[in-house]
Amino acid sequence: MFIIVVGGGKLGTYLARALLEAHHEVVVVEKIERKAQVLAQTLNAEIAQVGDGCDPLVLEEAGAGRADVVIADTGDDEDNLVICLVTKKRFSKPRTIARVNNPKNKQIFEELGIDSVVSGTEIVMKMVAEEVNRARV
Repeated sequence: MFIIVVGGGKLGTYLARALLEAHHEVVVVEKIERKAQVLAQTLNAEIAQVGDGCDPLVLEEAGAGRADVVIADTGDDEDNLVICLVTKKRFSKPRTIARVNNPKNKQIFEELGIDSVVSGTEIVMKMVAEEVNRARV
């Protein structure tokens, strides 16, 4: 599959590495040029593209027209929503996955048609609750 990851932070880097190891074609869009360079060096691959993932032209240059999946993984929920909505409206085909930093935003993303919404906070909260409950037994 061809997958675009928007956001080249720690999570985006780990995600890109895992996707590459699973033999997917990956492009990472990162606003900050230095971060994009570090990402390319870290992964030993020329997969980073510098640009604002909220910009339809940047997404187009990254290959959104042929992408199977676009993952919005920035630290900003509003940017992640815009990235997914632009992808849906402009390119129609790709499946969209968004990370939400504030769990309160998850429902809004889902109501607006984002295919998959992931809240790291919710995941960690559930895991901690499970461990606490397991400790009681």
